[in-house]
Amino acid sequence: MKVYPWIWKWFVVWYVIGVILVGFDLLPSWLEWANPVFLWLAGAIGAFVIADGVRHARWIVPFIFFGSIAVETLGVKTGFPFSEYLYAEAFGPTVFGVPVTIGAAWLAVIGASFAVARFFNFQRRTLWLVPFLAVWLDMAIDPVAANVKGYWEWANGGLYYDIPTQNFLGWFGLSLIFSWVLDRYEVEAEPLLLTHGRYLFVMLHALFGVTAVNAGLYGIGVLSILTASVIYFERRVRHDRVEQKEMVQ
Repeated sequence: MKVYPWIWKWFVVWYVIGVILVGFDLLPSWLEWANPVFLWLAGAIGAFVIADGVRHARWIVPFIFFGSIAVETLGVKTGFPFSEYLYAEAFGPTVFGVPVTIGAAWLAVIGASFAVARFFNFQRRTLWLVPFLAVWLDMAIDPVAANVKGYWEWANGGLYYDIPTQNFLGWFGLSLIFSWVLDRYEVEAEPLLLTHGRYLFVMLHALFGVTAVNAGLYGIGVLSILTASVIYFERRVRHDRVEQKEMVQ
C-alpha cells in the first residue's frame, strides 16, 4: 500500500494533462505514448480498489486482467461477443491483435464501477450494479475512442453513435462475470480507496465527456454531467444521514 499514494498522485497529474491535451485535441503525435501510461495508472488504481474490497485478490485481479484480454482476443478474431472490430496502434504492444493495456483498461472500468456500486444501498448491489455501471461508462468511452480518436474501428454500425448494440451487450455479459466473482468474495474495504474508485469513475466519464463535447457529441457531455450529479447527490444524502445520526446520539 505504500506505493499507492504515489500512483494516485501521478494519475491525477497525468489526468489533468490528459484532459487538456486529449480533451481539446492538442496531443502531438510524439506524445502518443502517454495514452498507455494513462491506462496503466488508471488500471493500477482499479486493481488496488478491487484488491482491497475482495478476498483472494491475488487471483481475482489477474483473472480480470487476463480474462478481459482473452475475451477481447476472441472478439477481434470472431466478432463475439462485442461485434467485429480492429484496434489501431495507439496502446503499445499487442497480443493476437489486442493491446496488453486493454487489460489495464478493464481493471480501471471494473474497479471504478465496483467502488460506485458499493456506494448505493441496494441489495446485491455489486452483482447487478457493476455491469450497468460498466456499460454506462462505455457509453462515453466507445463513441469517443472509436469515432473521434480512431483507437479502434467497428466493422458494423448501430443506433447509438454508430456503435454496434452487440458491443454493449457484450460489455454487460463480461462485466457480469467479473461482478459475480467480486460479489462472491466481497469484504469491507478501506474508505479512501473506495472514494478514489468513485473519483476514477467520474474522472473517466468526464475525460471522454469533454473530448466528446469538443468533437460535437454533446449527448455524451450530458451523460457525464448526469453521472457526476448523481454520485454527488448520493454522497450528500449519505453525509446528511451520518450527521443526523451523530446529532441523535
